Amino acid sequence: MPAITLLDCTFRDGGYYNSWDFDPQLTAEYLRAAAAAKVDAVEIGFRMFPQEQFHGAFAYSTDDFLKTLPLPKGILIGVMVNASDILKHPAGADKALSLLFRPRSKSPVGLVRIAAHFRDIADCGAIAKGLKRLGYQVGFNLMQSTGKSKETLTAAARTVAGWKSVDVLYFADSLGNMDGAGIAATLSALREGWAGPIGVHAHNSLDQGVANTLAAIEHGAAWVDSTILGMGRGPGNAPTEYLLIELERRGIRKSDMDPVFSLALGSFSKLQKQYGWGPNLLYYLAAVHGIHPTYVQTMLGKGQYDRHHIIAAIESLRKSDASSFSTDHLEQALFSTEGS
Repeated sequence: MPAITLLDCTFRDGGYYNSWDFDPQLTAEYLRAAAAAKVDAVEIGFRMFPQEQFHGAFAYSTDDFLKTLPLPKGILIGVMVNASDILKHPAGADKALSLLFRPRSKSPVGLVRIAAHFRDIADCGAIAKGLKRLGYQVGFNLMQSTGKSKETLTAAARTVAGWKSVDVLYFADSLGNMDGAGIAATLSALREGWAGPIGVHAHNSLDQGVANTLAAIEHGAAWVDSTILGMGRGPGNAPTEYLLIELERRGIRKSDMDPVFSLALGSFSKLQKQYGWGPNLLYYLAAVHGIHPTYVQTMLGKGQYDRHHIIAAIESLRKSDASSFSTDHLEQALFSTEGS
């Protein structure tokens, strides 16, 4: 079993609920807890271009902003960038990267993860190579890996390996409907095309986030993601506090868990009551039918649809490809439930 790198991405993934607007006191509390628990890496947020709608500072995670934070020593600080944002930039990938990133020597960031859909992988080599030239550790995140054929996964891994610029290859269970067998098969397929470390980002739609993460470790994953109290898009992710317990039970790593427990039971418990993330029947149904969890999150967030209408919309969405979120697709599904 390889050494395990634990990456906590609470502020990056959790920002889908509060628009990446975390207050300074909570930020300091979170960073202290991560340091005490000996988390290896913290993905502090996204690195986005300016957005029309309001987003808090952690959507952009600029170097200047990060330098104002009490970043603990000894923890790798990471950000995530969406490949689509770089690829669609009118000036090209190199210019887009220069607008978002300074050389590593001038930045608090050490790791940049590129999140990419399979349709975009072939075009992402310039992004990975550009970030590597700037001196960053580079992660590559294969989004929506569920249901992909062995051939597709292996081909993707070989493509990434060919760039010779990526340090860790991740796969994301974006729809949250993988099981242990699916995790094992995905790792096996990726390993045929990739010799380096593999990471897993498990969603909690079926309340299997921790179980799937542990299954990934058993089958050779070296990097694993988690978030405090599972805070993340839709039903959330493998909870850091549960994962720390299970890793210690298995003799994989020891941590000072009390600060994380206090954080989960205190500040983040209040946030969960406010925003309502976590596994439930609606997310479970969406996962079973291969529907992106943002459909459920959006319907619940609007507060104008009762459970009957949401279930009816899920039934409508299952009849078409709803593995990627589309506002138009959601509106069509909701329209189809009117009068039902």
